[in-house]
Amino acid sequence: MKLAKDMKLLAYLTEMFIATFGITRPRPGQERLANLVIGGSLLAFSAVVICVLGFLIYQIAAGGR
Repeated sequence: MKLAKDMKLLAYLTEMFIATFGITRPRPGQERLANLVIGGSLLAFSAVVICVLGFLIYQIAAGGR
């Protein structure tokens, strides 16, 4: 199955997650859905962590006003 260029990042994140945690690989017909769910969740979680860290750094720099 060919992936669109924008799906390569999600496919990479999904492969790394599967390899790291050793979960069962999705069936060939379910790869796109798995990429969207797992990769999208990892991207969303990363974005939230970066935003929270940015907010905390801003609060520290502003003196907690």
